[in-house]
Amino acid sequence: MPSQTDRLIELFRQTSFKSSPTPVFKLAAGGLSRWYVDCKMALSYPEARQLVGERIVEKLGSAPADAVGGLALGAWPIALAVSDAAWRLSGRTIRTFVVRKEPKDHGTGKFIEGDVKAGDRTIIVDDVVTTGMSTITAVERCRAAGLEVARIFAIVDRQESGGRESLEKLGVPFEVLFTLADLRARAE
Repeated sequence: MPSQTDRLIELFRQTSFKSSPTPVFKLAAGGLSRWYVDCKMALSYPEARQLVGERIVEKLGSAPADAVGGLALGAWPIALAVSDAAWRLSGRTIRTFVVRKEPKDHGTGKFIEGDVKAGDRTIIVDDVVTTGMSTITAVERCRAAGLEVARIFAIVDRQESGGRESLEKLGVPFEVLFTLADLRARAE
């Protein structure tokens, strides 16, 4: 029987991973690549969301966390999966939030939506890390709002463009569920 991680990688390989003999996929970070991972495809399925949430909660262990979130749109289903898994597995409440790319142009004009307040220990989540810039933006906005960023998790590390190194400079523990190399190994 495959492990949860093996099953998770297989689900993402089947639904989210695309490859080409030549670089044709434009990345959010800029440039073209032979490989593309669209996590929104896998996260459309309850099994993938459940496995992502459970794996992150497992990696988090008993470390204190008040809330989980990240930059819209990619982080939202991951944050929900983590919050739901923590509740389902142990009755632990970890609230969710989302960091907007631009502040609301009405109401309070906030960058961060959800039940969080200054001093909350937060987990930042992201779908794919290439340069790490979207994750860094989320961390910076959380810190500016007075949130304590305790951990960073991503589903996939592309292991290129210095993403991991950029995130490690933030002084926050960073972990991934699997890498682009893991997906490529199963596709070849």
